[in-house]
Amino acid sequence: MLGFFDKRNIMIRHLIIALIALFFGAISALVYYLEHNYFIWTSELTRNIVSNFIYIAIIWNGNMLLYGLIPHDKLSWEKHTKIKISIATLVALAWPVTVHFAFCLFFYPSIHAKPCDIGSKENIISLIVSVTITLLINAIFAAREFFIYWRNSITEQESLKHNNTIAEFESLKNQVNPHFLFNALNTLTNLIEDEPKLATDFVQKLASVYRYVLTQKDKETVSLNEELDFLNAYVFLNKIRFGENLIVDIKVDPKLLSREMATLTLQILIENAIKHNVISKINPLTIRIESEGNHICVSNNMQPKTVLTESNGIGLNNIASRYAFLSKKSVEIENNGKTFKVCVPLI
Repeated sequence: MLGFFDKRNIMIRHLIIALIALFFGAISALVYYLEHNYFIWTSELTRNIVSNFIYIAIIWNGNMLLYGLIPHDKLSWEKHTKIKISIATLVALAWPVTVHFAFCLFFYPSIHAKPCDIGSKENIISLIVSVTITLLINAIFAAREFFIYWRNSITEQESLKHNNTIAEFESLKNQVNPHFLFNALNTLTNLIEDEPKLATDFVQKLASVYRYVLTQKDKETVSLNEELDFLNAYVFLNKIRFGENLIVDIKVDPKLLSREMATLTLQILIENAIKHNVISKINPLTIRIESEGNHICVSNNMQPKTVLTESNGIGLNNIASRYAFLSKKSVEIENNGKTFKVCVPLI
């Protein structure tokens, strides 16, 4: 609530209020001097300073409390800019007017031992000044809040771009590293001699994988349908290499195909499963891609390689950090020793 209850802020705030009250008291003293050609401290001047202090303190503190009660967490600057500005303006108009009339009717007579002339020139000017200053203060509050939002947004966007760049680089690196190319070319050589039609399909799927990575590199999210289309090409290449030893089972609710997800998420998860687990006739690797509510889950049976494949650990961390920016729901990772499972929320 803008540091309202912070002791240091309370002291500074009321010190400023006291200085403002003394300033207006000094003006009253100057007017008295100009009217009488001499100056003498009177009880009325003391009452004016006390009155001004109470009046300003009520407006200032009340305005801060009311502004702090605005549900800022539910009203984002991106979607509710007009509503936030309208509420801040309404508070700045309604609160000083309410306090001014309440002060004139109840506090002023008690302090000055005389009725308040609401329609006097001094009171009207005081009201205009109060509303103007409160509007200015709320404008500063709103500007400060917007600046913080804008700064955090820029930071988050830069972080997401960085993570996307890492994901793209890792994906490209996985596709063009010597092991992948050697395996792909070796597989293709065998197919050309034995199954030329399948070799043609292999080349087309390989081109499709590269094309997808390159065309999606600037996108933060893609539809689940697009990601699955790409995944089919990627799985095809790996099944040609591993044959029946690699089983990929995809069961996704068709109603979810238009939903969005972080680019290359499924490819990274499948690539991790293939990289870290034994795949053989005796120990086939089964990867399941299933929809669970508003999540897509990728799971595989765990059969870790005895010789660990070099890994930089970027994959899962990258996915988690990207989803932290894209969705309020986090990535869920489950490892019970037999099955490794990662669930990502659909956007």
